[in-house]
Amino acid sequence: MSVMNMVRAAISESHQQIEQTPFSKGMMDGSITRTDYSRGLVQLWHIHDEIERLIQRIEVVRDYFTPEMIRTPSISRDLNAFGFSANSFPPMKETLEVICHIRNWAIEKPYALLGCIYILEGSRMGSLVIAKPLGKTLGLTPGEIAGIEYHLEGASQTPARMRAFKEKIDQSSLTPNETANLTEGAVRFMELLNDLYAVLVLDDSSGVTGRRKTA
Repeated sequence: MSVMNMVRAAISESHQQIEQTPFSKGMMDGSITRTDYSRGLVQLWHIHDEIERLIQRIEVVRDYFTPEMIRTPSISRDLNAFGFSANSFPPMKETLEVICHIRNWAIEKPYALLGCIYILEGSRMGSLVIAKPLGKTLGLTPGEIAGIEYHLEGASQTPARMRAFKEKIDQSSLTPNETANLTEGAVRFMELLNDLYAVLVLDDSSGVTGRRKTA
């Protein structure tokens, strides 16, 4: 079995779990508000920003990371479309936990960051399904992309980009230790995202209420 197929199998259970979180289900069924969604985007901005800054400084893994994988600008544009910015909500404790792991991996297990990238790039495959119902949830007119660029940017190249990323890893002859670190990064990163998604529309610690729609 290839490295990436092993990683895919390792995250299977967590992948199914994250699809059942209130935030994930709310994007599909219309039960979250623009504030809910924007608050979640801010958390994702912090996570992407940390990975994007660190991975490009680490020689052994930076060649796996392409410019098309940079997502913070599209998140910022989406937030702006709804009247928010990356500073509109503070990082939640679950987000800070993700960032702590990313920083530790960058120092101790850099190949774990490739596991994080695999999860984030894989989520863009899901975005191909999410974008249309999410646009409806957020009150966008059909065909409008302002507010959901995070899901639509580079969508036509997503399958090829993901395939190229996985093939590059599988052809890299990683050592058993590097493979273990990559797998650890993917598995733990997905678990941490599950923790975050589980509270995104339930926790009002930011001081800005982002509850589900009641009407």
